[in-house]
Amino acid sequence: MARDPSKTEKPTPKKIRDAREEGQVARSMEVSSAVILMASLLFFYFGGQWFMRTSKLMLQNIFQNYMLIEVGKEGFYRIILFSLQQFLLLLGPLLVALAVVAILANVLQVGFLFSAKPLMPKFSKINMIKGFGRIFSLRSLVDLFKSLFKITVLGYASFTVYRAHFIEFFGLLNQPVVDIMQFLALVSFQLLWRSGIVLIGLAIFDYIYQRWEWTQDLKMTKDEVKDEFKQMEGDPQQKARIRSLQMAAARQRMMHEVPRADVVITNPIHLAIALIYDKKKSQAPVVVAKGTGVIAENIKKVARQHQVPVVENKPLARLMFKLVKVNEMIPADLYQSVAEVLAYVYRLKGKKL
Repeated sequence: MARDPSKTEKPTPKKIRDAREEGQVARSMEVSSAVILMASLLFFYFGGQWFMRTSKLMLQNIFQNYMLIEVGKEGFYRIILFSLQQFLLLLGPLLVALAVVAILANVLQVGFLFSAKPLMPKFSKINMIKGFGRIFSLRSLVDLFKSLFKITVLGYASFTVYRAHFIEFFGLLNQPVVDIMQFLALVSFQLLWRSGIVLIGLAIFDYIYQRWEWTQDLKMTKDEVKDEFKQMEGDPQQKARIRSLQMAAARQRMMHEVPRADVVITNPIHLAIALIYDKKKSQAPVVVAKGTGVIAENIKKVARQHQVPVVENKPLARLMFKLVKVNEMIPADLYQSVAEVLAYVYRLKGKKL
C-alpha cells in the first residue's frame, strides 16, 4: 500500500515513545532465527561429546533397568517419569541457552519492552481492502525476496556440501553405525554452519530494512508535528494569554504594596520605583514596585492617594530600574543616594532614618 506522500517529517521522540507503548518497534525475526541457529551449533560443537555420552547412558539405563519392570499402572508411571526426567536433564541446558539467546537477540534490537497491546484484537485488520493492500505492499515484496533468497542460497549450500561428500556416502554401506552417525553429524554441521552464515547476512539486511520501514511508517506530516508541539508545549496563543494574566496578577500584587512604601522615586515621567525600608526585616531598602509608562503613572497615582512622598531623581530612578528587581534589596552602590532620599522624606515626616 502506498504511503501518504505528505508525511515528510521524521518521527518525534513522543511519536516513537507512543509507538513503543503500542508494541510497534523495528524488529527482525531473521536476527532471532540466525542467532538461535548459531547458538545451537556452538552448543553441539562444544558440548556434543557430553550430549552423546549422556544420551548413551540414559538409553542404557532405560533398557537395562526399566525395560524389566512389569507393565502395570505403577510401573508405567515410573518409566514415563524417569524418561521425562532424563530428557529434561539432557535437553534442559540447550533449551535454557536458546531461551536466553532468543531474549538477548530481541533486547539488543528493541531494548527492554513488554506490551500486551499487539495481542489485542484489531477489527481494522479484517478490512479486505487494507488486506489486499498489505499483500501487494513493499513489505510483501521484501518477504518474497527473502524467502526466494533463502531457498536459493540454502539450496546451493546444501548442494555444495552434498557434492563434496558424494563419494563418501557410498562407503557408508559397510561402515559401523557409530561411524555412520559421526559422518552424518559432520556433514550436518557443515551444512548448518554454512546456512547460519547465510542467515546472519540476511538478518543484517533484514534488520536494516525493518528499521527503515519502521521509520517510514512513523513519519509525520507538518501539521501533525505542529499539533504534537501544541499538545506538549501548549498552544502559543494560550501560553501568551496565561503570561498576560500572570503579569496582570503580578502588577496587581505590586500595586497593593505601594501604599506601604516609604517613597516613590521618579524619572519624573517615564519611570517610578517604590521603596520600603524596614530595619527589622531587611538590611537595606527593598524595591516593592516599579514600572514604566502607564504603570509608572499608576504607581504615582496610588502613592499620592495614600500620602506616600513622590521624589524626582532621574539618575537614581534609572539606575534602580535597571539594576534592581521587584522584591529585591538595592545594591550597596546605591546606599548613599537612597539614604539621602530617605533622609529627606523622613525629615518631612518627622521620622529618623
